[in-house]
Amino acid sequence: MPKEPLAQFALLAFGLVANLCLFLSLKREMHSQAQKQSQALAALATSLRAVVERETPLETLPRPAGPAFNLNRRAQAARLLRQGEDVAHVAAALGVPRQEVELFIRVQAMAVKAAAASPKIVTQSQ
Repeated sequence: MPKEPLAQFALLAFGLVANLCLFLSLKREMHSQAQKQSQALAALATSLRAVVERETPLETLPRPAGPAFNLNRRAQAARLLRQGEDVAHVAAALGVPRQEVELFIRVQAMAVKAAAASPKIVTQSQ
């Protein structure tokens, strides 16, 4: 009878030692993987910095936005265009890029076309 508890304790001790070995092995593997990932991340950051410094000279950075083409300027542009002024004159008068005035003209033309194509809603007045 005294040998059965000794065998049970031996099996329990063996199981605990095996679990401890597996745990330590897992910790070591996780540590090595973390080191590999941090090295790869550092290499990626270094190469990204090199690409950004090489590919983005100051001349290619976008320039800050100028004055906004707000509702007042849109109304002024529409008035000047109705008076027959050319796009370059309107852009110079409003202090906005020529492309914005051209875009405004195209958007206005699309809005007029869409308004002409939409069915008219007739309301009855009492």
